[in-house]
Amino acid sequence: MITLHSEETWPASLKSYLERNLQLFASWEFRDTKHAFQKVQTWEYDSAIYGLRDVLNNHALHGYHCTRLTDVEIDGILSEGMSLQNKDTLSARINQLLLEGKISEHIGHRLKNENQANEEYRSHMLWFCFFEPQLAGESGIKRFFRSWGGEALYNSHESDPETGIVLSAIGTPCLIEAEVPISILNQHSFLAMKVVRNFLKNRDYDMKECIDHEGYATNNLDSCFIKRVMKYPDSDFIRLTGCDEWDDPNLL
Repeated sequence: MITLHSEETWPASLKSYLERNLQLFASWEFRDTKHAFQKVQTWEYDSAIYGLRDVLNNHALHGYHCTRLTDVEIDGILSEGMSLQNKDTLSARINQLLLEGKISEHIGHRLKNENQANEEYRSHMLWFCFFEPQLAGESGIKRFFRSWGGEALYNSHESDPETGIVLSAIGTPCLIEAEVPISILNQHSFLAMKVVRNFLKNRDYDMKECIDHEGYATNNLDSCFIKRVMKYPDSDFIRLTGCDEWDDPNLL
């Protein structure tokens, strides 16, 4: 399993490919500077990046998913894995809350009808950050933990005086740690570029561009790829999120 910021976890095939293309990648990243060994054509860079993605597709990437879950949902993820989310899966989750008596029929009706779960840039995606979540800071991850249902739901409700308070009382803040097969991650992303930039940074290149990566899976994630689910206030949850240093550290 590859940890993006820890080159010692990278397989030999990946490091070998990067070494062979070091001058090309450095010349592209630092074109018009003293670090450029050669002039690189766009097609040459694109070809090298596509080749890098082919190498990466044989491996898995260490990632985290920030969310808020009920105990039933945690058990389901550990036994069955994670499913791509859409309006149907959200409705099924809401039905489970109704079955458990956690929400009223009225609230359930509103949640099912007021959400963004089928929007183009939310539907059928599972998002992960491939760095310790604390790097995103309080402003980057806190909302994922404060309301149940995911961004596609709480965007429509967290400020609502009726439904917002209900969502903030359901479940527990959770951090899902997973090995995400790179082959199921969005193919048209900046992952290969971020790998190159980490590689160059490790060779003392002064990287100004972002070296962190977040992205989404386009297939379900089987339970065998779930390493663990950390619940607040477990020590590892606090360490990995840094929530104890937030302005408002209380997540319950």
